[in-house]
Amino acid sequence: MYYQCWAVMATNVPHERVFKASKSNNFYMGLLLLVLFLSLLPVVYTIMTLPPSFDCGPFSGKEKMFDVIMETIDLDLPAFMGTLFSYAANPGLIIPAVLLMVLAIYYLNSVSEAYKNSNVELKKKMKMVRKNVQSSVQKRDVAAGLRTALRQICHIIASDCGHDI
Repeated sequence: MYYQCWAVMATNVPHERVFKASKSNNFYMGLLLLVLFLSLLPVVYTIMTLPPSFDCGPFSGKEKMFDVIMETIDLDLPAFMGTLFSYAANPGLIIPAVLLMVLAIYYLNSVSEAYKNSNVELKKKMKMVRKNVQSSVQKRDVAAGLRTALRQICHIIASDCGHDI
């Protein structure tokens, strides 16, 4: 039992929580992720769709602000980096990557919950063992007390009858 306790305490370290408002941490993490996504929408919309100022600024003369990024990748970086970025921007690669990240988050959350549950069960088991040990010690103490009391009674009876025990 103590080896099992040591093994769990040494190897089963629960994950640290960055933001903890209650026990249902998934709701608050999801809410934070939603707010982040919603705050990025106007910025991404502006970069991808609205035409920049035609007179001044780093984007003058471009059709979209995003064109500067693509032009920089094509002209300033080596050719293989341009093809690498074009492959990385492919939705066929981005969607499975996002799904894989969601599954990884779900798996890590499940493992964390399982570790918590195993810690709770081990604590319950240790309390039960402690209670059993305490009750056996109490029973042994009661039995020893009864033996002592019986010896004293026997001595009293024997002394009254004139016998030595």
